[in-house]
Amino acid sequence: MSALLACYMGMVIVSVWAEPIKQFFEGKKTLANTWIQSDTSPATIKIVLFLIIVSLVAAKADIALGRERSLSAPIETLFYSAITAVLLAGTVFKYLPDATQAQIISQTNFVHFLKDYYTLFLIAPIVVIVVLSSRRRGY
Repeated sequence: MSALLACYMGMVIVSVWAEPIKQFFEGKKTLANTWIQSDTSPATIKIVLFLIIVSLVAAKADIALGRERSLSAPIETLFYSAITAVLLAGTVFKYLPDATQAQIISQTNFVHFLKDYYTLFLIAPIVVIVVLSSRRRGY
């Protein structure tokens, strides 16, 4: 569950910080009188920032949703893991340049689902959390 929530946190942080970090690596912004001139692509910055945030938050968070000792707990854990993996893969794929996405899609049979149904992959975990939480609490 914490990795799933970390995905959403990572997306928010990337949407806010990717551009200033890109400008820093292009030498357009300074940080403590330091600037860097490099050829780092925006996709690389977004993907690395996203994965760092997800890793840090998921490793340090202690969220106990879905940890009760019911018969459905292992199924819920498996389901949360699956939707987290799909959300991670879809988000990383979304951050790739369009040409790279098109090249990958042309070489595989199932990756296009990450692009075609990305909005569904964003909304589905929220719906699952609401449904499973309300079922567990009886309202």
